[in-house]
Amino acid sequence: MTLRNITGHASIRQLIARAVMRDTLPPCLVFTGPDGVGKRRLALAVAELLNCEALAGGGEETTSDACGECRSCQRIQRGVHTDVLLIEPGETGAIKVDAIRAVVDQAAFRPFEGRRRVVIIDDADRLVPAAQNALLKTLEEPPDGSVFLLVTSRPHMLLPTVRSRCPDLRFGALSTTDIVELLVERHEFDAAAAQAAAASADGSLSRALETGSADYLQARQSAAAVLRMLAPSPNPKRRLEAGKELTGGRRGGKSSAAADRETLTRRLRALGTLFRDLHVVSSRGEPAWLSNTDLADELNELARSYAGDRARRGYASVDRAVQALARNASPKVVVDWLTLQF
Repeated sequence: MTLRNITGHASIRQLIARAVMRDTLPPCLVFTGPDGVGKRRLALAVAELLNCEALAGGGEETTSDACGECRSCQRIQRGVHTDVLLIEPGETGAIKVDAIRAVVDQAAFRPFEGRRRVVIIDDADRLVPAAQNALLKTLEEPPDGSVFLLVTSRPHMLLPTVRSRCPDLRFGALSTTDIVELLVERHEFDAAAAQAAAASADGSLSRALETGSADYLQARQSAAAVLRMLAPSPNPKRRLEAGKELTGGRRGGKSSAAADRETLTRRLRALGTLFRDLHVVSSRGEPAWLSNTDLADELNELARSYAGDRARRGYASVDRAVQALARNASPKVVVDWLTLQF
């Protein structure tokens, strides 16, 4: 995985390329940002860049990159390079101290087959406290020839003593356009399904993938149905009835309480993207700003009923509802409250 094959994060990619070419890359870094935006992939691209046998590029520092084709790059891509160590949570969901001690011991020796040993700790927030403490001395005085990359979406779970030793590189969310492109080109989604998944993904490719295109389309259909039902500002009884469209179980799927909560969360996120688009339409924003571009005609029709502050208020209420669900609030209470807010 070369830097040029990473979608988005152009400024971070350029910063890393310059640092590697100038030999100023810090020996330990924390990659932080939302889940599913490419942090781990970029960490592997750094490992390739540090060990590539024939750097590609036109000679400019900002465009230098690994070739992706030499023996070293190929071995890193297959996960068999001796000097690129990927540490992940075990079956218990944690990274134990023994795994870290083994890596620390190995890092004390010179790289075996590459120029630099790269240790990538994915989901580094899963490091148990003892494992984090076992890293401290190594992070404070990293061995020559070794680089430690800690990847996490929850940096606050790392000990302050660990964070103080590692500069942060902060990743932002991917754009809807970037996610649509990735879904179509790399995951064989059709254009409509990709657009629906990307619109509900909050900038995360993994979130777009984890549920599947059919689930996203169903969620968006339910959300759009609710908007149509509530467009005329009906009475409270009618509003509560509309909420049943959101709380109904997944069509043709699981019906456990956990699955229903997951389905509701997905529908609320889809509803949020529709409210955001309605605000764009009602404020006469650019069509290119829409997340659900394939629903442009229906959004223009609905915008007549959600003009002014109503769409913005709906978007804010959906956000609060999703947060309440994450805190284990009752789905029925959340939906009943939500349908009375806009």
